[in-house]
Amino acid sequence: MPGLLCSVFNPADPSVGPKWQHGLELLRHHPEHVLEQHSEPGFHIACAYHPEVCRAPRILKSEHYVLAYYGNMYEDRWVHIDDSRVLARTLLDTFVERGPGGLMHLNGRYDIVVWDRHARVLHHIGDRFGANRHYLLKRPGALHLSCETKSLAPHLDRIEIDPAALASMLGFGFHLGDLTLLRDVRCLPNARQIRYRAEPDELTLDSYWAYPYGEPEPWHGTEAELGEALHEHLKRALARRMRGVNKILLPISGGLDSRTMAGLLASSDYSGEVLAYSYGQASSRDVRYGRAIARKLGYRHVAIPTPDDFVTRHIRDAAWFFDAEWSAELNWGPRFSHLHPSLGDTRGHVALSGMFGDLVLGEGAFVGAYRRLCGDDPQPLDTLLQAFIKCNLEYLPLAATRTLFQEAAADEAYDRLQEIVRTTLSPLKSQRPFFALNRSEFLHRQRRHTATVAQSLEYDRKAITPFLDRDVVDFATRIPYEHLTGKVLYKHMIRDHLPSVAAIPYGKTGLPLSHAPIRAALQWRLKKMLARFPGLAKRVHQNSSNFLFQDMITGQAGTFRALEGALDMLAPPLDLRKVRAHYDDMLSGTIRPADQIAAFLPPALFLMALQQRIQPTPALPRARDKTPGGQA
Repeated sequence: MPGLLCSVFNPADPSVGPKWQHGLELLRHHPEHVLEQHSEPGFHIACAYHPEVCRAPRILKSEHYVLAYYGNMYEDRWVHIDDSRVLARTLLDTFVERGPGGLMHLNGRYDIVVWDRHARVLHHIGDRFGANRHYLLKRPGALHLSCETKSLAPHLDRIEIDPAALASMLGFGFHLGDLTLLRDVRCLPNARQIRYRAEPDELTLDSYWAYPYGEPEPWHGTEAELGEALHEHLKRALARRMRGVNKILLPISGGLDSRTMAGLLASSDYSGEVLAYSYGQASSRDVRYGRAIARKLGYRHVAIPTPDDFVTRHIRDAAWFFDAEWSAELNWGPRFSHLHPSLGDTRGHVALSGMFGDLVLGEGAFVGAYRRLCGDDPQPLDTLLQAFIKCNLEYLPLAATRTLFQEAAADEAYDRLQEIVRTTLSPLKSQRPFFALNRSEFLHRQRRHTATVAQSLEYDRKAITPFLDRDVVDFATRIPYEHLTGKVLYKHMIRDHLPSVAAIPYGKTGLPLSHAPIRAALQWRLKKMLARFPGLAKRVHQNSSNFLFQDMITGQAGTFRALEGALDMLAPPLDLRKVRAHYDDMLSGTIRPADQIAAFLPPALFLMALQQRIQPTPALPRARDKTPGGQA
């Protein structure tokens, strides 16, 4: 993925230079990407980006410092700055005047590296949300940072799978904590502040902010007053990000987040082009309600059917591009749907994403049971741990997946997974369980699972995410408990201030977002009826689902069997004999859900590609190279 790469090392070590160049070569995916870089004794820095996502230049050199940044800023005080070189100078001046603290809490999605050339100290500051993933590898006498794990592989003594990371992928569908597939390579947290002193090889890594839900005093006011305030915050957040935008690509579904973005856009003074689209099977609620919302607002809408080879179509490319950080069932939707031929040429469009709305304003799709499981009073740590695992586990129970590992690796993997979750929950156990579990879910899932949505788009299209506006999140962290749980205030805001989109049925219930008591009564009756007729309930669910993963995977069994040889790359730590039997049982339908098969293959295919490319430097399509102040 695009982003920053940096190495600090002993200038007398001749081995780092070739490894650094090899790492850069492993990033050259997209011929339109620009690669800016700067080198001096003991220090290398580079920034890879798509010119439609970020403007050049990205690196600024002065007598005392080198600054590099990736991402986009939405600070009101800097709205007049329309030149990236001036912004780089402003960021450096801010650092010189206020230190690393001046680069924290900025409104935007960004990563900034400042290298003190004389003191030989490196500072790395990321935005609050950590939406631009970056990774760290610490070696004796050296520090390496990168936007992709693969570019750090040349600096490893040997390629070795981290058993805990693989177990996390096979159980949760993403990596918990700072795990990555490659042992010793760590994923950096959100709100990260890194300080590395080359002499005496001293590294400090901290987070300066951590979703303080439940800590500050809640807002005072009626539900209507708070709903109006939330609406104003979202309007301003959208306006900040829409400056200079004249073409919008609007992914839209039956959920709350995308309809909120659609409604806010329609009520703004934006007069440019809007192309809305929904993807999934034609009968799904996302497609039907997404189309209805777009038509209600007068936007052109395209329905993109799910391809028959939905899971396998881009599985090899996605495994390599995204370092096997997500399961194959997510490959096509977020990463490739916006490039579908039926949309036409979408170059020059900016994607307006409702990403993170559910989480910021109440609870995401995976955490609705937190309050039901744990109530409203603080619970013992073990109770919170089990609730977290129950709600976030996407595939088979951990005990079933554990049997696929060699014994020593299984013990290591599952002890570490439990410890990672415990470490997250322990300082929060005095909070109400909803706050403790929701905040922990943020720290683990957002870092990987949801951050990928923005980064997959920003591989070649800019994405604007108003729910990640600093002021919106500051407001959301003080929403009173009774208005935050169940997304009560969120829905109230939509009903009162975005009535056009509130009138369209909500994807989870099939009913409009309305104050009318009859709506709740109808929903109650429908649930009762479906509970009495499970066959009908199953049919309704299948008809409304966006993707039928089980059917798609079994329908592509031949393709999956052709890829089965890649599983050899996962042993050790897996027991290959057991894995092959498990894999075949999933394809035959003996083990359900078959979805887990989509978590086996990306790590295997990534490791296979890495092994092929890690020895000789690969001859890949070159991005356009730039040096600070130079031309492409």
